[in-house]
Amino acid sequence: MAPVRWEQQMRQNGKTAPSDLQLKIVLHGTRPPLWRRLVMPSDTSLGTLHDAIQVAFGWHGGHLHLFTDEFGRGYGDAARLTDIALGFGHRVGDEDTTALGDVLAAEGARLRYVYDFGEDWEHQITLEKTLPCPVGAERTVRCVGGRRADVPAEGIGGVWGLAEVLKCLDAPAGAEDGPYGELVAELRVAGYDPAAFDRDGITARLARLTPDTVSGTAKPPTGDRGGRGGVRRLTAEDVALCTCGQCRAGDPVEAGVDGPDEDVPVLRPVTLAPQEDLIAAVRGVPLFDAALRLSAWCREGRQVTAGRVLRPALAREAVEELQLWKLADDDSPYAHAVARARALKSLRSAKDVAVLDDPWWLAVDGGLITISGGRARGGETTDFADESLLEFWATTMGDLLEEIGETGVLDGWHGELDELTAEIADSLVGLLYDAPDDTWVDVDDLRAKAREVGANGPEFELFQTLFAASFRELGDELALLGAVEYEPGDGDTPPELALRTLLNAMGGQELGGGSETSSAAPDRSRDDRRGDRMRLTPLGRYGLRAYLMECGVPAPLLGEYAEADAAALLQGLLGYSPEEMRREVEGWLKHRSAADAAVGLLDACAGDGPEAAAKRAVAQLVLADLDGPRALRVLRKAADSDIEGCRQVATATLGERPESEAHMAPAQAEEAGLWLLIDGLSILAGTQESEELTQGFLENWNTAPEALEHRVDDLWRVEHAATAQVLTELGEGLRGVDKRLAKRMRTAANKAHSRQ
Repeated sequence: MAPVRWEQQMRQNGKTAPSDLQLKIVLHGTRPPLWRRLVMPSDTSLGTLHDAIQVAFGWHGGHLHLFTDEFGRGYGDAARLTDIALGFGHRVGDEDTTALGDVLAAEGARLRYVYDFGEDWEHQITLEKTLPCPVGAERTVRCVGGRRADVPAEGIGGVWGLAEVLKCLDAPAGAEDGPYGELVAELRVAGYDPAAFDRDGITARLARLTPDTVSGTAKPPTGDRGGRGGVRRLTAEDVALCTCGQCRAGDPVEAGVDGPDEDVPVLRPVTLAPQEDLIAAVRGVPLFDAALRLSAWCREGRQVTAGRVLRPALAREAVEELQLWKLADDDSPYAHAVARARALKSLRSAKDVAVLDDPWWLAVDGGLITISGGRARGGETTDFADESLLEFWATTMGDLLEEIGETGVLDGWHGELDELTAEIADSLVGLLYDAPDDTWVDVDDLRAKAREVGANGPEFELFQTLFAASFRELGDELALLGAVEYEPGDGDTPPELALRTLLNAMGGQELGGGSETSSAAPDRSRDDRRGDRMRLTPLGRYGLRAYLMECGVPAPLLGEYAEADAAALLQGLLGYSPEEMRREVEGWLKHRSAADAAVGLLDACAGDGPEAAAKRAVAQLVLADLDGPRALRVLRKAADSDIEGCRQVATATLGERPESEAHMAPAQAEEAGLWLLIDGLSILAGTQESEELTQGFLENWNTAPEALEHRVDDLWRVEHAATAQVLTELGEGLRGVDKRLAKRMRTAANKAHSRQ
């Protein structure tokens, strides 16, 4: 059993532990990510959290909103969302009587907050830390971190519209045509900077909030737990209370903590190294080690200039005493003793020493060194808590990836090339994360795959060369943080030089800095040479996962469902490969008996809709491996029940067992199998995926060809809500496969429709 946290123990003892909750709130779907880190009392209400989110993101409060916890339970403004039924019998709880600490009871717990049901501004809220609060301390809401400026306006089409506005802001001044032209012009006049984060301003506005205090005894919304993804629809009363003018009666409002959107990549689940290994890896990164040693060196205080850097004499001392010259590249004068002594002797400003400048600003920006009164003060390397150091490293990596996403990876390039290198870097980040542990990602392999599609011509050659240059720059940047192992290739021409040469050969203007003007064609004879390659380190995988999660991309961990309930397990396994699913299920089963597992899985099989159908498909795979008399008794009891979904899954699972264990007629198992066939196909019904639905039917059809006609006639009798729709779409999809079968399917669909 997991240890009980001190705050939970105090609650169990009937006391209220003084605590603050540190929350990270990410506006889902924003790239680069827009987020805020807030600290607020655990015994304040969700209503106060709503007010804080409105302030922290610059919302105006004119639209409806809804909180949803990880169990699909909704919370909102009781006066505006009075007794509205959610999916599966849920009710909306009163946010003003619900304690924040009761909903977010353990670190890692999550909430979903949707503002404006027409534009669906979705915020993902995660409890990062529970912080002890001194008795009698002032109750406040504070902003202690974040990125990016407030959303510039409401009513712009949600996250998609925001992306368009920011794209227009990047365009040359005067190009304000289109639906956002007037807004963009106003933002330019106002000096709006989307990258600016005004923590002090947000904190000042939050200071006007007075956190209320609730008892924490409010009951959660009533109704059966429906798992994730419950859906309700707006009523006329909802619409009447909304001021946006875009909400319509009947519009769906997703109540659960959903899976990824269609445009969000589904990433394979990964494993992370133990935290102590990751912390040791951070301390072993030369740049971070230098920053920590600089901090310790400044413990007693060191004089700095008005530019907040060390005075020249101290800069010389730091480079030599701390051996910061070890950070230098081989071609740097600081890498060689004689040249280093000459450079230090002529030093006029610490800003001119890269081996000092990089770790210095890393330490200052990260709070390892504080500057006041003309002096810089730090602490011993052991003064920095391990978890804080790891978080500091992850934030630094996230900042780097965010900067790359905005400006690309090649210094001195502008316009479309910047944007293209940013897209290339983004795709490379995804490839690195998707690669198995200890697997190298090779630039030549990637370029060869691109050539396999038959692309050619000057533009393609430009892209290939640009890709190689971006690969090298990204590798250098990530290697500096210890996020990748990077090995440059043995080609004669550096990729960036080859890029400039190719642009000149194509007659284009040299966009980058440098004096190379050769018009020779780029060297393409690389058959006998090894290209650049890199692979993620365990530390890099940790940091990249943290960044992806921050961007709203679900990045699952193998083993994260070990103690989850069955519904959460089935939901999480939907994107897993068979091997990953096997490993996750093995870990899950270690925490419960086979009988308890069967009960939970079968309970999770109830419900309507595509999500419930997907869970049933996964549940059958898990239940098939459960053994033992008690588990079989659970299956037989469920097979005799009247609960749709549970009954069919249990019956079909027993039907796969030996006759001595099944204790049922073959016809009963066959009927359940047909129901589950329709159920599985219903996931794709109505989604304009008729080809996939047809393919799924053909792949799942497990009867002999001569019995096909009879089974088609049986399908229309299946008592499933989606039978008619599935058969109709199959009738259309099979036209190009088997015209006779397609006709029979359409006839069966007509019979199913007439029975409804």
